[in-house]
Amino acid sequence: MKLSERIYERAKALWPRYLTHPFVTEMADGTLPKEKFRYYMVQDYLYLRDYVKIFAAILQKTDDFEQIRFLSGEMANTINETFRTHLPYMKRLGVTEEEIADARPHIDNSAYSHYMLCEAQAGDVLTGLVTLLNCSWSYAYIAEQMVERYPSALHDENYGAWFAGYVSEEYRQTNQALIDRIDALAEVIDEKKAQRLCEIFENCCLFDLRFWDMVYTMGEN
Repeated sequence: MKLSERIYERAKALWPRYLTHPFVTEMADGTLPKEKFRYYMVQDYLYLRDYVKIFAAILQKTDDFEQIRFLSGEMANTINETFRTHLPYMKRLGVTEEEIADARPHIDNSAYSHYMLCEAQAGDVLTGLVTLLNCSWSYAYIAEQMVERYPSALHDENYGAWFAGYVSEEYRQTNQALIDRIDALAEVIDEKKAQRLCEIFENCCLFDLRFWDMVYTMGEN
């Protein structure tokens, strides 16, 4: 069994909870209050800033030029997407440059990204990529499942672009490239390592659930 298949078995126990989360369901049916989505976009922007740093931490783990090419390409894609899509989206929501500059990550946001960074710094390239996997893979899963349930979600004037981005063929290919890279690196690992990587992935799933909770309540307990 490939590592991604083992990881997916863990995901099947947790990902359905994303699909019933009020932030996700209200975004899909178009009833999510704009101020909640606005808060989400700012916190997600801060999260992506740390997400890029995790690629940088993984880069330090390899001298293989092909791995460096892949990692630097993924890091550049994340940065470019932030400037091409994320920042303009926030501007449409009325988020000012001053607000972005003054924004601070919620403690649950920091805990998530810091956990990922800690595991990436302590582990090897494979470990680092696994820390990134849930964010990438679960968003594709959420968007695909919710669009199937709510076909009109793609055409919603407020949230349609979010769903469209994560069901796009370009995103699917990028996510699959990460999965394939992880499976290739995992071909030579032992059972202890595989179990540890599955544990890291599961922890990231749980952190993501806390992230959805945090943005839905706009940082309130």
